[in-house]
Amino acid sequence: MSGLLLYSTNVFLKFHIQQQYRGDIHYVWCSENFDSRTVAAYSPGSLVPPSSNPADIYRSLLDDVKRADRHSAKIAAQKASFEKLASMWLTAGEINASQKDEIIYLVENAGINHWRPLLYVIPRIPVESRLKTVPMDKRAGLGPEYIIEDLRRSEFDIIEL
Repeated sequence: MSGLLLYSTNVFLKFHIQQQYRGDIHYVWCSENFDSRTVAAYSPGSLVPPSSNPADIYRSLLDDVKRADRHSAKIAAQKASFEKLASMWLTAGEINASQKDEIIYLVENAGINHWRPLLYVIPRIPVESRLKTVPMDKRAGLGPEYIIEDLRRSEFDIIEL
Protein backbone atom coordinates (compact mmCIF):
# COMPACT_ATOMS: atom_id res chain seq x y z
CA MET A 1 0.00 0.00 0.00
CA SER A 2 1.23 3.47 -0.83
CA GLY A 3 1.87 5.89 1.99
CA LEU A 4 -0.23 8.97 2.54
CA LEU A 5 2.80 11.25 2.42
CA LEU A 6 5.71 11.89 0.09
CA TYR A 7 9.03 13.44 1.11
CA SER A 8 11.52 15.57 -0.78
CA THR A 9 14.66 17.34 0.39
CA ASN A 10 15.58 20.55 -1.41
CA VAL A 11 17.87 23.48 -0.69
CA PHE A 12 16.41 26.80 0.41
CA LEU A 13 17.80 28.54 -2.69
CA LYS A 14 15.93 26.12 -4.96
CA PHE A 15 12.73 26.89 -3.08
CA HIS A 16 13.37 30.62 -3.40
CA ILE A 17 14.19 30.50 -7.12
CA GLN A 18 11.12 28.43 -7.94
CA GLN A 19 8.98 30.69 -5.79
CA GLN A 20 10.36 33.89 -7.29
CA TYR A 21 10.94 32.93 -10.93
CA ARG A 22 8.69 29.93 -11.56
CA GLY A 23 5.41 31.28 -10.21
CA ASP A 24 5.73 29.28 -6.96
CA ILE A 25 5.57 26.04 -8.95
CA HIS A 26 8.11 23.49 -7.75
CA TYR A 27 9.76 20.56 -9.53
CA VAL A 28 10.61 17.82 -7.02
CA TRP A 29 11.95 14.30 -6.85
CA CYS A 30 10.34 12.52 -3.93
CA SER A 31 10.07 9.29 -2.00
CA GLU A 32 7.34 7.48 -0.11
CA ASN A 33 9.60 7.26 2.94
CA PHE A 34 11.56 9.93 4.73
CA ASP A 35 14.30 7.45 5.59
CA SER A 36 14.68 4.25 3.60
CA ARG A 37 16.88 2.83 6.35
CA THR A 38 13.93 2.70 8.74
CA VAL A 39 11.48 0.70 6.63
CA ALA A 40 11.13 -3.08 6.55
CA ALA A 41 14.22 -4.71 5.04
CA TYR A 42 12.33 -6.52 2.27
CA SER A 43 10.04 -3.67 1.25
CA PRO A 44 10.66 -1.75 -1.99
CA GLY A 45 11.21 1.45 0.02
CA SER A 46 14.28 -0.05 1.69
CA LEU A 47 15.98 -0.16 -1.71
CA VAL A 48 16.20 3.63 -2.05
CA PRO A 49 19.94 4.42 -1.75
CA PRO A 50 21.48 7.38 0.11
CA SER A 51 21.67 9.65 -2.96
CA SER A 52 17.86 9.50 -3.30
CA ASN A 53 16.90 9.04 0.34
CA PRO A 54 15.42 12.30 1.70
CA ALA A 55 16.89 11.73 5.18
CA ASP A 56 20.41 11.12 3.89
CA ILE A 57 20.23 14.08 1.52
CA TYR A 58 18.99 16.28 4.36
CA ARG A 59 21.72 15.16 6.78
CA SER A 60 24.46 15.54 4.18
CA LEU A 61 23.40 19.05 3.16
CA LEU A 62 22.91 20.12 6.77
CA ASP A 63 26.39 18.89 7.66
CA ASP A 64 27.91 20.69 4.68
CA VAL A 65 26.13 23.94 5.61
CA LYS A 66 26.94 23.72 9.33
CA ARG A 67 30.59 23.05 8.58
CA ALA A 68 30.69 25.68 5.78
CA ASP A 69 32.05 23.17 3.26
CA ARG A 70 32.95 25.26 0.21
CA HIS A 71 33.76 22.07 -1.72
CA SER A 72 30.46 20.31 -1.01
CA ALA A 73 29.66 17.99 -3.91
CA LYS A 74 25.92 18.33 -3.29
CA ILE A 75 26.03 22.13 -3.34
CA ALA A 76 28.27 22.14 -6.42
CA ALA A 77 25.77 19.88 -8.21
CA GLN A 78 22.91 22.22 -7.25
CA LYS A 79 24.83 25.24 -8.57
CA ALA A 80 25.52 23.54 -11.90
CA SER A 81 21.91 22.45 -12.16
CA PHE A 82 20.54 25.96 -11.67
CA GLU A 83 22.89 27.48 -14.20
CA LYS A 84 21.73 24.91 -16.76
CA LEU A 85 18.06 25.32 -15.81
CA ALA A 86 18.22 29.11 -16.07
CA SER A 87 19.48 28.76 -19.65
CA MET A 88 16.75 26.22 -20.47
CA TRP A 89 14.05 28.44 -18.98
CA LEU A 90 15.34 31.40 -21.04
CA THR A 91 15.38 29.35 -24.25
CA ALA A 92 11.83 28.13 -23.53
CA GLY A 93 10.66 31.72 -22.98
CA GLU A 94 9.72 31.03 -19.37
CA ILE A 95 12.04 33.75 -18.04
CA ASN A 96 13.75 36.73 -19.64
CA ALA A 97 17.49 37.43 -19.92
CA SER A 98 17.47 39.71 -16.89
CA GLN A 99 15.85 37.00 -14.77
CA LYS A 100 18.38 34.45 -16.01
CA ASP A 101 21.19 36.79 -14.97
CA GLU A 102 19.55 37.25 -11.56
CA ILE A 103 19.33 33.49 -11.04
CA ILE A 104 22.97 33.02 -12.02
CA TYR A 105 23.95 35.86 -9.67
CA LEU A 106 21.98 34.31 -6.80
CA VAL A 107 23.57 30.92 -7.36
CA GLU A 108 27.10 32.30 -7.61
CA ASN A 109 26.76 34.65 -4.64
CA ALA A 110 24.52 32.78 -2.23
CA GLY A 111 25.72 32.50 1.33
CA ILE A 112 26.24 29.05 2.77
CA ASN A 113 22.96 29.29 4.71
CA HIS A 114 21.04 29.65 1.44
CA TRP A 115 22.06 26.05 0.65
CA ARG A 116 20.47 24.71 3.84
CA PRO A 117 18.10 21.77 3.40
CA LEU A 118 14.33 21.98 3.57
CA LEU A 119 12.14 18.93 3.88
CA TYR A 120 8.94 19.05 1.83
CA VAL A 121 6.13 16.95 3.26
CA ILE A 122 3.58 16.34 0.50
CA PRO A 123 0.15 14.79 1.03
CA ARG A 124 -0.09 12.17 -1.71
CA ILE A 125 -3.79 12.26 -2.59
CA PRO A 126 -3.89 15.82 -4.02
CA VAL A 127 -0.89 15.13 -6.29
CA GLU A 128 -1.56 11.48 -7.18
CA SER A 129 -2.73 12.22 -10.73
CA ARG A 130 0.47 14.24 -11.42
CA LEU A 131 2.89 11.86 -9.70
CA LYS A 132 5.31 10.32 -12.17
CA THR A 133 7.35 7.22 -11.48
CA VAL A 134 11.01 7.77 -12.30
CA PRO A 135 12.07 5.31 -15.03
CA MET A 136 14.32 2.56 -13.72
CA ASP A 137 17.34 3.74 -15.73
CA LYS A 138 17.12 7.20 -14.10
CA ARG A 139 16.85 5.97 -10.49
CA ALA A 140 19.74 5.83 -8.08
CA GLY A 141 18.78 2.28 -7.07
CA LEU A 142 16.04 -0.31 -7.20
CA GLY A 143 13.64 1.48 -4.86
CA PRO A 144 10.73 3.61 -6.06
CA GLU A 145 11.35 7.29 -6.84
CA TYR A 146 8.84 9.86 -8.05
CA ILE A 147 8.73 13.25 -9.74
CA ILE A 148 6.17 16.00 -9.43
CA GLU A 149 6.83 18.59 -12.12
CA ASP A 150 4.28 21.16 -11.01
CA LEU A 151 3.92 21.05 -7.24
CA ARG A 152 2.07 24.11 -6.00
CA ARG A 153 3.14 25.74 -2.76
CA SER A 154 -0.28 25.06 -1.24
CA GLU A 155 0.32 21.31 -1.72
CA PHE A 156 3.23 20.84 0.68
CA ASP A 157 4.58 21.84 4.07
CA ILE A 158 8.19 22.73 4.77
CA ILE A 159 10.10 21.45 7.77
CA GLU A 160 13.58 22.37 8.89
CA LEU A 161 15.03 19.81 11.27
